Amino acid sequence: MGNSFRENLREELDFRGISIKELSIKTEIPRRSIDNYLNSRESMPPADYACRIAKVLNTTVENLVGEVQPRVDDEKNRQNAKILAMLEHIHTDDKTAILQLLSTLSKK
Repeated sequence: MGNSFRENLREELDFRGISIKELSIKTEIPRRSIDNYLNSRESMPPADYACRIAKVLNTTVENLVGEVQPRVDDEKNRQNAKILAMLEHIHTDDKTAILQLLSTLSKK
């Protein structure tokens, strides 16, 4: 994670493949507010907004504000979460092929 809320939020959005618009909808936070958290002024959200953002991004407020450094296990979890997030956008027929590929790779 980066050092500032802005950097950490941007990193999480990119990692999860979530757009600002999607985050706004899922958190019920105005898009303009989220834009403000991501701009160079680095404004911080109120606690209730930070909690909503963290929940949608499957992280903690502490991680977003840079208070906690991720453990090695966290990186594995982040990679797994990224794979799962990508799978949500894949057609069902393609998921079958991916499952077969993963099955083959896991036997190596």
